[in-house]
Amino acid sequence: MTSRGRHSETMLQPIKSIFRHWMKRRRRRIFRVGVVLSRFVARDVRRDVLILSAREIDDGFITARIRTTNVLYLSRGLVSAHPFGPPERIAIDQLWVWSGQPWGGLADGTSIADKI
Repeated sequence: MTSRGRHSETMLQPIKSIFRHWMKRRRRRIFRVGVVLSRFVARDVRRDVLILSAREIDDGFITARIRTTNVLYLSRGLVSAHPFGPPERIAIDQLWVWSGQPWGGLADGTSIADKI
C-alpha cells in the first residue's frame, strides 16, 4: 500500500467512528423499552414490535413481542385481531423481514382464500 493509501485510511477512521457512534445513538433512541414500532412488511401485512428489553442493542439484538397482521383480512372480518406473541430475542436487521409473498397473504405464502 502506498503512503497515500495509508494516509486516506487513517483519515477515514474518525469518520467511521463518528458514524458508528451516531448509529448506536439512533438505535437507542428508536428501540426504547415499552415502545411499539409498526411497519408494513408487505402490501397488506403490518408487523408490530413491542420492545421489552434493549439491553443488547449495541450488539444488534432486542427482546420483543411481535405481532404480524394482514390488515386487509382484519378489516374485512376474515381474521380476528391477534395478541402479541411470546417474548423473543431477535436481531434488529431481521425485524422487518417478510417470508411470505410480496402481495401479502399469510407468512407461509398461502392465502386465506385458499382455506375458505
